Amino acid sequence: MKHILKSNCPDGLSEYLSQNPNATWENFVAVAQEAHAIVQDTIKKDQLGICCYCEIDFDVDETSHMKDFRVEHFYPKSKTLLPNTKENAHLTWSNLLGCCHGGTQRLYFKHDERFIKNKRKRHCDADKGEHDWTTIILNPLKIPPDTKIFTFESDGKMIVDKQCPMELKGLAQNSIDKLNLNEETYLKNARKIIRDGIAKQFGEFIQQGFSEEQALDRLRAIHLSDEIAVNMKFYTLKKDFVSY
Repeated sequence: MKHILKSNCPDGLSEYLSQNPNATWENFVAVAQEAHAIVQDTIKKDQLGICCYCEIDFDVDETSHMKDFRVEHFYPKSKTLLPNTKENAHLTWSNLLGCCHGGTQRLYFKHDERFIKNKRKRHCDADKGEHDWTTIILNPLKIPPDTKIFTFESDGKMIVDKQCPMELKGLAQNSIDKLNLNEETYLKNARKIIRDGIAKQFGEFIQQGFSEEQALDRLRAIHLSDEIAVNMKFYTLKKDFVSY
């Protein structure tokens, strides 16, 4: 999980909500299809193309028409109103995030099979569902930017970092546990593959005569560019590796 900086609410959504203050998400999707498409695209761009929880990428294979993406309501839309502001939980921009399918869909991609047969071992909002975890897990919009919260072991396991601020440690651990971010069928193994690949690159740079800092600089340029064209899958893992 990483900090997400949301852009301004798309005009189509704000206009629809002002005209239909009690509408549901389903109403919006059915009636305002063009505005809905813009909302989806804006969410993907704001999140650098990765899931707000586990950080796998939405567009796994450009040859597939199916994407591992859906709109997530951080506060359950079934509750109708946001608890503090009493805004419409279905359509309030700050309540809309983008997440993966959590292993629930049979999305067939080359070398990237994400479907998880055991329903008890799925992740992200497949576990969250309509549970109100707003005070239990980290809200990606409220994660302090440039604050080290998570680190990763060599096998891809995600753990709370020692540098994590004390007031966030409980939320961070709950996020790992409740969202099942160490799911082993796909997530943990996929992170290990990414980590091993970066470690191999690091070793190659050292063999070429670069210092450790120079090698890390090159890895940062390769893996942490802000350009959306760069694959930001497991961004926090990559940042953790090239920052030590």
